[in-house]
Amino acid sequence: MTRTLILGAGFGGIAAATELRRRGDDSDEVILVDRAPDFSMGLRKLWDVFGLGTIAEGSRPRSVLATHGIDFRRGNVDAIDPHARAATVDGERIEADFLVIALGARPRPDLVPGLAEHGHDVWNPAEVPATRAALERFDGGRIAIVIAGGPYACPPAPFECAMLLDEWLRERGLRGRTDLTITTFQPVLLPNAGKAGSAWLGEQLDQRSIGHRTGRAVEHVAARDVVYEDGAEPFDLMIGVPPHRPPHVVEGGFMTVDPGTLETASEGVYAVGDVTQIKLSNGLPLPKAGVIAEAEGVRVARAIAARAGGGAEPPPFDGRGHCFIELGHSVATMVDGDFFADPEPRVVVREPSAETADAKRRFEAERLERWFGR
Repeated sequence: MTRTLILGAGFGGIAAATELRRRGDDSDEVILVDRAPDFSMGLRKLWDVFGLGTIAEGSRPRSVLATHGIDFRRGNVDAIDPHARAATVDGERIEADFLVIALGARPRPDLVPGLAEHGHDVWNPAEVPATRAALERFDGGRIAIVIAGGPYACPPAPFECAMLLDEWLRERGLRGRTDLTITTFQPVLLPNAGKAGSAWLGEQLDQRSIGHRTGRAVEHVAARDVVYEDGAEPFDLMIGVPPHRPPHVVEGGFMTVDPGTLETASEGVYAVGDVTQIKLSNGLPLPKAGVIAEAEGVRVARAIAARAGGGAEPPPFDGRGHCFIELGHSVATMVDGDFFADPEPRVVVREPSAETADAKRRFEAERLERWFGR
């Protein structure tokens, strides 16, 4: 009998646990730890802001994972001992044969002076109601969406936010008296999509009269101004995208792993998802996206099952992933990426369609059904 301890029950952790339970021996123990009782996908936050669906509708209790034979334990991870493949959870030390760290990365608006005080952070589910209320009070003026630091989860999401907001304002007759802009500290709009993908995205923003500027590093945010290194811009309402960082219990910042195996420097210890930083051939990091964390979690589970059962090592993680970009509530496109390609990731932007928007909703529904049964 072997024991696998998985820290974090997001995309990567749940995918690893359910795949391991499916492939492993019935006598093997799978312990999954998370501080929150419920799971929901990040896509729900923007849907909730713009009235396209609520976070609650897409939430599922993690305790239901027990139906897969997974021992879900709600608790805070106090410490990690990778050399011993162990962790302390709410004061209890848990040792294992294999350890998977899938604790994600958390928004850190405190790293940008004034961002938390003067901006709305829809990357934090707890702040979604306040953002929605601020928009309901809005009656025209300047709205700024500011990508204030990186890395951050789901690279296309700020641009989805801008285009959904454009549509929301038009439906309410407010677009004509609203100046809507998005700025980023990055040299192009969406580096992981390359120059061509960023140019396509710029065209989509231009079609909607959404102002956009790249290379704008934020110094601080004041009550009515974003102060960049090259000058200040006023706003009446600001949505800020903060940099993300691993939780403090992960010492040394983002974790380094073997890109193919996802194993750390400690034997039998893996890390998947947003808690990792995998550099691509062009020096950019692998995007932090749920679908990539899921693929990594599945690969790690298969490796653990093979090691425990004496089977062959599975093929390495190939760095492939896709991401939906909503251009409105009923139209979306898909970006397909071969991110481990050399010398540059190969990225293809699909033609926008209503069918792709439906596919994004099926993406959520299929995984909730697979993992939670409903």
